[in-house]
Parts: sequence; C-alpha cells; structure tokens
Amino acid sequence: METPDATLASALHGRECRVERREADWNFNFGEHLNIAASVPWRVVTPDGIAHGAEDDGQWFGLPEPIDGEARTNALLRGQKVVGVELDGQTADLRIVFEGGARLDFFNNSSGYEGWQATVGGQAGHTFIALGGGKLASH
Repeated sequence: METPDATLASALHGRECRVERREADWNFNFGEHLNIAASVPWRVVTPDGIAHGAEDDGQWFGLPEPIDGEARTNALLRGQKVVGVELDGQTADLRIVFEGGARLDFFNNSSGYEGWQATVGGQAGHTFIALGGGKLASH
C-alpha cells in the first residue's frame, strides 16, 4: 500500500496548477478533482529566488498598483507540469516541484492549527490534512 505522501505525489505528477484567492484561504487547483487549500504561508520559488509569497498579495512595494497575487502566481506557474513532490515527515511542510524550475512551498506553521488540505478525487477520494504540530492525517 502506498504511503500518503506517495499517493499525493503520484496524483500530482504531470499536472499543471491554477491558483485562486478565496476569502479565507488560497485554492491550488490541479484539475480533475485535485485541489490543495492553504491557509498557511506559501511561496513560489524560481531559480532566481522567491518570486512571490502569499503575503505579497495586495502589497505595493513602490509599484504603480498593488500586486495581484492570483495573477502573479498563475503567470509564474503557467504551462509547467509537476515533476516532484516532497513532504516533510516532521512538519508536514509540502514542496511541489515543476518542470520549468519553479517550486511551490507550503509552510505548516502552527502547533495547533491545520495548515493545508489536499483533496484527491473529490468526496469519494482521499483527503490529506497537515495537522498542527506537523503530523499528516489522511482518509
């Protein structure tokens, strides 16, 4: 039987990501009933460094208009397919690596609150939850 991280890695492999900003969190849609909802800090890292972080959404940084985090993240990940997934067994931090050299990092940052939740296959499929304290629950 596959481990939860192997199941998640296999489900994400070869998929593209589309992000959507919601009222209380961010939804990372990988198509065909595969989503990751994140209420924790996350970032997109490219070979040049941190290209966008969740906290950058709506910031001006001296620009003529505030940063649209949804549009920026979608532009950074557009057309890239997942080639790797890493799950830290001690913290439940999640790293998704794309073929174009970008990666998406989810930082599970609480000892009590859930950080991110992945749903594979809709209601009849698997759900993976990054629990507070760094454990991963699946059902």
